[in-house]
Amino acid sequence: MEPWTLAQVDQWLNWIHQHQGEFDYRYIYFAYLAARFPDPLGGEITTTVDPDGSCLLQAGGHDRGLRLADERERALFIEHLERRYCGDRYPNMQEWEAAEHEAFLEERAQWRRLG
Repeated sequence: MEPWTLAQVDQWLNWIHQHQGEFDYRYIYFAYLAARFPDPLGGEITTTVDPDGSCLLQAGGHDRGLRLADERERALFIEHLERRYCGDRYPNMQEWEAAEHEAFLEERAQWRRLG
């Protein structure tokens, strides 16, 4: 990936929304956590940490991923997620994720009543 830009981040986030379906909010939240505490992890987001301090976040096996070069880029990524998803509506990403999860559960309950 080229030097870090908001356009690349938004492209990656949009890819997650398009390809991860109803669980997209979990991928976004776990990307946020992975950027805050870069550790090699698996799950919704696979984090690969390189010796130079850069990390690659991937949302599934078919994702090319988003590379964050250093601590500064991770901080910019985190700030961008907070602006994009929390805005003035949620105090933090944890509250946003909880609200998204609640909406997911409500939608599932509606489908069960109809089905």
